[in-house]
Amino acid sequence: MSLKILGRLFTGPNDPRTAVVRHNHPPAVFAVIDKAGQAWDPEFRLIDLGDTAGATVVFAQHPDLGRWMAEAKGKLTIYLHVPDADDGDATAQRRALVETIRANWPPGGLISTAR
Repeated sequence: MSLKILGRLFTGPNDPRTAVVRHNHPPAVFAVIDKAGQAWDPEFRLIDLGDTAGATVVFAQHPDLGRWMAEAKGKLTIYLHVPDADDGDATAQRRALVETIRANWPPGGLISTAR
């Protein structure tokens, strides 16, 4: 299942205990998502986000993993967004997306799944 955050498609969910973005994979913006609620009425809450910036990121060893786990009320997951390489400078796109999401952080971190 994918999530849209500010109109951008993030793919996942990925388990932070096993998720790895390698340096030879396309750099991505990652969203740390708390999925709570019932299966028929899930609630998605944005806890954090960042940019892999072309480095290998092993989420199980991420320095913020403990904080993320403490903030999660349900299942902690990682979602990824890889900008389209045909749309220009991917580094600038990733940085701009992180800044835009941070500037428009949803109240309480809740992400609407309404269409």
